[in-house]
Amino acid sequence: MEKVLKKEILLTVEEAMNQALSKYAIASPSKKTKKLLDKVARKFSSRIRSEVKKQAKKVATPGAATAKARKKDKVVLD
Repeated sequence: MEKVLKKEILLTVEEAMNQALSKYAIASPSKKTKKLLDKVARKFSSRIRSEVKKQAKKVATPGAATAKARKKDKVVLD
């Protein structure tokens, strides 16, 4: 799986939000709006990054999930 950088995600999210603002015909957002967009974009991109990391970990170790299931089954059988 390709490594995804948090900065790349952040830039993509910011670009999408700016496009949404331009769609609503807001010529230039206020300073508060820009600050809010930056804050939300950072939180959103960090959340996406953590989810991508989890998915990459699942793909990298496919036997880990089944090993846990087997261990639970073994404990129940013993």
